[in-house]
Amino acid sequence: MTREEKIEFYNVLNKGQFFINFPVMLVMFGLMGLSYYLNKIDIISKPIMLICLVVSFISGWLVWSLFIAKWRIFAFEKIDEKFHLNLKNEAIKAKLIWPDGHIFEKTEIRTKEQKIKIKAINDRINELNNIN
Repeated sequence: MTREEKIEFYNVLNKGQFFINFPVMLVMFGLMGLSYYLNKIDIISKPIMLICLVVSFISGWLVWSLFIAKWRIFAFEKIDEKFHLNLKNEAIKAKLIWPDGHIFEKTEIRTKEQKIKIKAINDRINELNNIN
């Protein structure tokens, strides 16, 4: 990998961390903090606060589910296909995506067009992996 390719590779991963994980954490911890604050000032009760905590987790997951497909396509279109398997493995290590077939991968919300693009990307990764 050339220096420029390495820089682009890690830029794509960093963008994933920023544009996926940051909003997820913001939503989750923001809602958790808000429910805690509302409980402390006696606007909501402890049972309602616990429900809010569950809702904050679900909301964070929903944000991830909506954003991740767009990032996947962006990332794999940005990087030379000879590095796609490396990108996929690094994205899994970085907890941006789940391994193929994992139950949580199925929670991604993809449009029909995104499904087609992601399938083509995965097929190409498998094809290149079988050649090597």
